[in-house]
Amino acid sequence: MTLALLVAVGADSAGAAPVAQRAVNVRSREAVPVTIGVLDLTSVRRLFYALDRRRDLTDGELVGAWTDLLMVLVAVTGETSGPALTFEEVRQAASEGVPITVRATAGVAQRDAAADRLLALGYSARETADVLSRRISQRALDTARRMIAVGRERQAAADYLDSQYKQALAVFTTQRPRAGDARLGLASAFDAFIERYAAIHKVESAIVRAIIATESDFNPAARSHAGAIGLMQLMPGTARELGVNPLVPEQNIEGGIRYFAQLLKTFGKVELALVAYNAGPGFADRYARGQTGLYGETREYVARVLTRLKEPPRGSVRQASKPGRLDGHQ
Repeated sequence: MTLALLVAVGADSAGAAPVAQRAVNVRSREAVPVTIGVLDLTSVRRLFYALDRRRDLTDGELVGAWTDLLMVLVAVTGETSGPALTFEEVRQAASEGVPITVRATAGVAQRDAAADRLLALGYSARETADVLSRRISQRALDTARRMIAVGRERQAAADYLDSQYKQALAVFTTQRPRAGDARLGLASAFDAFIERYAAIHKVESAIVRAIIATESDFNPAARSHAGAIGLMQLMPGTARELGVNPLVPEQNIEGGIRYFAQLLKTFGKVELALVAYNAGPGFADRYARGQTGLYGETREYVARVLTRLKEPPRGSVRQASKPGRLDGHQ
């Protein structure tokens, strides 16, 4: 009969050991998945209680802040996709003293400490996640921050970060696979949903098509390396917070458009809303304040969507909007 031991996995920055355990086979020393309490992670707890104290958030802003938190949770746990948790579920469990646990991989305590340090320094969820996944280094982020602080043009800082990202990517190929051109048959199949919900949420349908083409190539079964689902690549937790089933194309499109509409309302410009849709509102806010530059996946993503907006529509029922309509104002 195989024996197993339960061993603690590290301590948080306050010195209290997180409720994290892993089973270790005594004979083979083979580790099996860790389980850890969501709010036992110092970095996640920092974001959760900051969010819990807010009473002025719109529904869309709550979805955005929760998406940022889940981004950090995924990076800290080392899992390939985030849990389908909602803010209210975690809030209710916290008030009742009932722990919600998630799976994690070895090294979770070290990643948690690193994430908490980065968040304390003012870095966004996306920057924090990129450091933990080794897409960028903290040294590179610190260098870019100093470049901006001493008056260098933000584009220079962005170019520096992008070069560092590409160097890391050459070693750790974690970038989302690039989608090809939108397939005409699939694109036209979802026209009715796009038109209906773009009109309801007051977003130009041309923008929606450009986002879907870039996110999923109009493939309702698309899955990203991070676990994003379907046409508009909703993460499971984001989809649940939006109240939609991401596996149902109509619900996926409606939820994605609704979320993007809120980001457009919050940030006022298409470019900033796209940054927020891809990298989270926290990063978009830092970018809007001139505190960082676009790099890596987000830089490419925004460029590809904006380029598609300038292209003639393929198989769509409406013409693309004129550039003057793409400033975030209806």
